[in-house]
Amino acid sequence: MLNIKQAVDIRAGLILLLAMSLAVTSVQAQESRNKKKRAKDYKVQISPFVGYRFGGTFEDDETEEDYDLENNSSIGLVLNFPAQRNTEWELYYSRQETEVKTGNLFQSTKVIDLDVHYLHVGGTYLFDRTGESQPYFVATVGASKFDPDGPGTSSDEFFSFSIGGGYKYFPDKRFGLRLDGRFLGSLIDSDSDIFCVSGSEAGGECVIQTKGDILWQFELQAGFIVRF
Repeated sequence: MLNIKQAVDIRAGLILLLAMSLAVTSVQAQESRNKKKRAKDYKVQISPFVGYRFGGTFEDDETEEDYDLENNSSIGLVLNFPAQRNTEWELYYSRQETEVKTGNLFQSTKVIDLDVHYLHVGGTYLFDRTGESQPYFVATVGASKFDPDGPGTSSDEFFSFSIGGGYKYFPDKRFGLRLDGRFLGSLIDSDSDIFCVSGSEAGGECVIQTKGDILWQFELQAGFIVRF
């Protein structure tokens, strides 16, 4: 038989054990809520960037001569929206001012000035964070616009896509830096006439008559991140 003191001690022990159990459960629940909050503690992520774009070659279907896009800087904007765990939706825009040239590395001739635009939608997969940095993989699809700068010339639009990856660095939960590299591909229509000049004086001539192919470019980017 337990005496009164033993019964009181047992009851006090059970109460203490129950209180400790409730405290641990509360801490675990709070930690779980904090993780979910950290994963989705923003509604939009805005990343203006500057970059440098390499590559891009057209081949003339009649002369089989190559026309190259001059490597040059680019500017753009990336918007990200949280989706499921470790994923984001992405809206991507990038613009490059460049020139179309023909010839070789040592002697080339400018054909026309050209602006190249990309407008894409897609998504990113976020890998687990290591400290304050987070690597990611990105894939997008959309349209590219080749806008020549010449009297009477018209622009051309093509289906395009991108694939790449990079790192996000967050010293603060609202502000960060972004380093990105991605391949950009434009599906040039088969036997297309591009950079055409309208009007009777030009006779409807086109600068390049291309073969069906993919025009590849590669872009390196560095940007600033703001999250709301």
